[in-house]
Amino acid sequence: MKHCYQCGRCSGVCQLSKVQKYTPSKIIQLILEGFEEKVLNSGVLWDCLTCNQCLKDCPEKINFADIVRIARYKMRHEANQNPEELIAHKGIYTTIAEIMSRPYIEPKRSLKWVPKGCKVTNKGDILYYVGCLPFYEYEFEDPLSIAQNALKIICQIEKKPIIVLEEETCCGHDIYWGQGKLKTFIKLAQKNLEKFEKTGATTIITACAECYRTFKIDYAKLFPNLSSKFQIKHLIEYVYDKWKQKEIQFKKPSKTSKDVEFTYHDPCRLSRFLPEEINLTDKVREIFAALTKLGYTFTEMKHNKSNSLCCGVNSWMNCNEKSKALRYKRMLEAKTAAPILVTSCPKCEIHFECLQNDFEDIAEIQILDFSEFIVDKIEMINPKTEGEKKK
Repeated sequence: MKHCYQCGRCSGVCQLSKVQKYTPSKIIQLILEGFEEKVLNSGVLWDCLTCNQCLKDCPEKINFADIVRIARYKMRHEANQNPEELIAHKGIYTTIAEIMSRPYIEPKRSLKWVPKGCKVTNKGDILYYVGCLPFYEYEFEDPLSIAQNALKIICQIEKKPIIVLEEETCCGHDIYWGQGKLKTFIKLAQKNLEKFEKTGATTIITACAECYRTFKIDYAKLFPNLSSKFQIKHLIEYVYDKWKQKEIQFKKPSKTSKDVEFTYHDPCRLSRFLPEEINLTDKVREIFAALTKLGYTFTEMKHNKSNSLCCGVNSWMNCNEKSKALRYKRMLEAKTAAPILVTSCPKCEIHFECLQNDFEDIAEIQILDFSEFIVDKIEMINPKTEGEKKK
């Protein structure tokens, strides 16, 4: 924070400031001038989207989202604040995560959703981490479609059974970023690491932007040897690598199908929350460029890649009229771009679909996860026989 020279750029680009009075630069100034206690007691930092738009445009690369995360811990433990009324869905999903952090709790989730023909195991080389999708099916429409299609893709490519755990534990993202419950997050991380190690896996694949960021960056801070034990891959990265290794290719659209026009929403956790060298925003667009050459139509929204607009809710915090206004603006951008909106964060998909119930003018946009969109556009490249190679 001491590097801040009050250029005000963070306040100028802040997405939350478009719907309420919120000035990150002023908050930093108050803290530097000795009014940290006043800032914490005000509770204003519960409002932050932690979308990292300010970090992207900060000339000094000050990570305001990290400041907010630490402040939330202090607001809870030093200022005795409880943000219960700000947690969406009455805190059901973060409460489930807290319960799972306890050492004696081992949730055994049904694997009935596993697609037919997919062989799964509890020990092996590749682990598919489902995340909290099974818990969402009681309230949202078919969230397990993401898990099913992601697993279909992996099973189509891999010859050996894929690890899918019945007793999987939440990654802890929402507890960590939304509520400042650091100790609970550490317990979840330790529990997950122990389970991963028992499977013998060397690669962990997830289709969730938040789980990916949590394993790749936040767990790596807690466990320095994590990256030497496991390769963490988002499904986008996995598909991209297999394509570049010429194990898969993309199919042309069928002659009977209409023109497939689509656009893409970059989740915060896969764009502004990742180091530049990971670069998933460009990798997914390389895939889209390949699809365009085959006859699909990809159109960018005005705000894209690291400049993408936030869906307005992360970590199940602050789902209100202000966040809906931000979401509505994003959906209008999508509508002008294409009839299909693809994203790669389950929560973004849930929040966009939820908004469609309130506004008829955006109700016809089809919203798909990357896994749902790409699953029927992939085919294996069969290696040539020796005779064909010689010929």
